[in-house]
Amino acid sequence: MKPSAPDPVSTLARAPRAERVFRCAFGLCLTPCAVGAAALFMPELHVTPGLANALAFAGATLLPILALAIAATADVTLLAALAVAALSVALLLALVFLRHAPVAAMLVVDSALVGFAWSVGTSIGRRVQHASHLLPACVVAASADLVSLLSPEGPSHAVAQSDRALSVLAVWFPVPGTLALAPALGVGDLLFMALVFGVAVVHHLPYVRTVSLAAFGTAVAGGIAARLGVAVPALVPISAAILLGLPQVRHVRPADRKAATWAMSLAGMVVVAVVARRFLSR
Repeated sequence: MKPSAPDPVSTLARAPRAERVFRCAFGLCLTPCAVGAAALFMPELHVTPGLANALAFAGATLLPILALAIAATADVTLLAALAVAALSVALLLALVFLRHAPVAAMLVVDSALVGFAWSVGTSIGRRVQHASHLLPACVVAASADLVSLLSPEGPSHAVAQSDRALSVLAVWFPVPGTLALAPALGVGDLLFMALVFGVAVVHHLPYVRTVSLAAFGTAVAGGIAARLGVAVPALVPISAAILLGLPQVRHVRPADRKAATWAMSLAGMVVVAVVARRFLSR
């Protein structure tokens, strides 16, 4: 029998400690470095308004996704992950209470959100026992994001209505040809994608495809939002892309089917109730 080729992600995970630390640091530093460079030349880049918006959205989504994808392949200690999470929260709290320049705030927010998402999301994802656990996780996450946006008391709805909350809970990127900054992915979106990447690493899912599917789902959400001019729950198309593009996660083990069915059913019922209330209250 011909031996199977070594899994590239598994090989990366078993790399020497110095290499893993470098890969993690590179991933976490990628977004602020690239955004900082963009802030220098983007105001001088004059393009059409449509292209400017597209470039800003691409920068605010693809950079953090790539950063999380790189950092997720580095297996670090739980203590190091907790330290990054604590530092990220401290930076965000400092921004809330201290005065700051817009560009400096953007760099801090982008760095902190990516760091927090990696430290928490990837750590959880690496501890998921089976790849098929992503099926109920995707359904519940998509449902929660939809409910959170549609409900007046939902966190996503509140953040979308508050410029101050949005300033510290979403990734930002400069808009070409202007001094404006545009938000895109929120902390919940980053957390979920980091979790998915952590599961993909541990359970040897096709990694490039997993990352590409997350980016595709994000692009779909951005396209719909631009077309309709409304906020879109990004985890709905992201989760759908993951489930459709990774057959492995749809094969739930018999021992897990009852719990998965209950979780997905309850999530679905909550969505139906919230949507019904929204339409009946009009």
